[in-house]
Amino acid sequence: MSSLLLVLSKDPYTTETPDLVLDIGLNAKGKGNDVALYLVEDGVTAARKSEFGNKLAAAQKKGIKIYADDKAVLSRSLTNKLINGVEVKEIGALLDSIMDHDRVAWF
Repeated sequence: MSSLLLVLSKDPYTTETPDLVLDIGLNAKGKGNDVALYLVEDGVTAARKSEFGNKLAAAQKKGIKIYADDKAVLSRSLTNKLINGVEVKEIGALLDSIMDHDRVAWF
């Protein structure tokens, strides 16, 4: 199977895009693919301890890895407000992730 990196830059409270991205990730994972979700810009708000955060936590239990941009987390004062299991990384790690995955989609 292949590996898929989904990059989310949208807030789940202003658009339905994060729900779409999560559905794509879960469908790909269900078909045996390796899936990672990298949260950037307003996308980091998706990992807050909230209803949508619970959806991400459930996706993690199914094997989807979740990363968040450290500067976006810091600038939105979310340092201690994220669900467990989200790996906060510096933005340069995103380039490495893009190179390491077979397919990348940015939303």
